[in-house]
Amino acid sequence: MRFMAVDYGSVRIGYSISDKTNMISGASTTIKNDGSAADYIIDVCRAESVTNIIVGLPLNRNGEEGEMCNLVRSFGDKLDARSTDGAIRVEYCDESFTTRNSHEILKEANLSRARRKKVVDGLAAKILLQKYLDDFNARMKRL
Repeated sequence: MRFMAVDYGSVRIGYSISDKTNMISGASTTIKNDGSAADYIIDVCRAESVTNIIVGLPLNRNGEEGEMCNLVRSFGDKLDARSTDGAIRVEYCDESFTTRNSHEILKEANLSRARRKKVVDGLAAKILLQKYLDDFNARMKRL
């Protein structure tokens, strides 16, 4: 069992995969959001033995789902439909502030605006995944 977190954006999609112990979120990647993004992500999941995809939901400040959540859920449905054998489970998790936190971290690292733009979604996925793994491991009493 391994986990992947996905930070969906209309232009770019970031993802990060857990280590084999499911304790640490691994390297993050940002890809272009085009017609092949869902297929690409499922192919990565199969190659990396990922069994669970955590898709970040950008909830509003009041905790409700807005229009962007509809787009995210639609993308999650595409991922689910491409896992025809049921080997990959798609679930959703609140991703509030992960992108903002990513921007702050990248600014502190003195990355240029152009460079931040290319990696911010991947870093947001990494932050989301680490939060998920921390919660998961606490529930499993592994910490």
